[in-house]
Order: sequence, then C-alpha cells, then structure tokens
Amino acid sequence: MDKIKVTNIFAAVWDKSMLDSLLETLDKRAVKFWGTEGTVKYLKSKGFSAKSIVSGFDFDGRVKTLDRSVFVRILADRTNPKHLNELKKLNMPAIDLVIVDLYPPDKSIFPESMDIGGQSLIRAAIKNYKNVGLAYDPMGVFNLAGELRRNVGETTLEFRKRQAKTALKFIADRCKLEADFGI
Repeated sequence: MDKIKVTNIFAAVWDKSMLDSLLETLDKRAVKFWGTEGTVKYLKSKGFSAKSIVSGFDFDGRVKTLDRSVFVRILADRTNPKHLNELKKLNMPAIDLVIVDLYPPDKSIFPESMDIGGQSLIRAAIKNYKNVGLAYDPMGVFNLAGELRRNVGETTLEFRKRQAKTALKFIADRCKLEADFGI
C-alpha cells in the first residue's frame, strides 16, 4: 500500500505539546484518537474525538501500554484478509498512525526508569511500517504534519519507511544508553 489515509491514531506522549503542530493539520471530524488517559484528556481539550484504550496502570504503571488490543491494531497487515477479518470480529479498526515519545531515562533509578511500553509501541510500528505511520519525537511529528498536508491526510510508503529507519536508530541508541547505565 503506497498511501494510507490517516483516520485512526494511537497517541501516548508525556510531552503533550509535541502534538500541537500535528493537531493544526488534522480535520477533527475525520480522525479518531486512541491512547493513554493523559494524552486522551489533552486531545479532548483540543476538540478531538479520543478514547483511552489503556486499561489502567497495572502493576503501578509498569504495564500501561502493553495491551493486546493496542498491539493487534498496530501489527495487523492490511494486505492479509485474515488479519482484517480478525480485526472486524474484534470490532477494532486498524491503527494508521502511532505517535509516542519516551520519557527520559534516569540513571539514578535505572532500570526502573526504562520505558518498556513506549519502546514496544515504536518497535511494533517499525515492524509494520508498510501499514502504519510513526512519529516518536517532536521533529518526527513536525515532519508528519508536513506529510499529511502534502498528501491530503495520507502518508506515503516512502515517508513511513523513512520514519521507521530513523526510529530503528533511535531505539538502538536508546538501548545503548541504557546498556551504558548498567545495573
């Protein structure tokens, strides 16, 4: 699929302001957000349709975004009828776009400060870049806003691949930083 119309977005960001440039480009009637409670509250305050699909803060927040209902929607292959039928049975639309940032690691409380869910969401979007767009930092969101303006609410395969490549390096650098922290 070269172009994908963005209508279903998963967002989980600790820096809510990074969404602002994107929100200015979106038609509030044409998109629906899903995400974490804090991000959903922010999106609703901006007039967007948003629903929390994260089931609480299991184990003191350690399992916040690690939810099957999130990952099946991100990892579904839109060229595979079986995947599409499974989503239909579950009454879950596929996610077109993942926007997530990682909270900063804190060496003084490492490994407790590791962002497991955020990294997993980024990795899921990378794995399925042919079907899902990704933005994981303010520059990526800025680039995404430009992509959606240029393509009237769609992402191109070239853009999704480019974002996935930069995300791979970001995740590798983050893992190196965490490895250097040690235990």
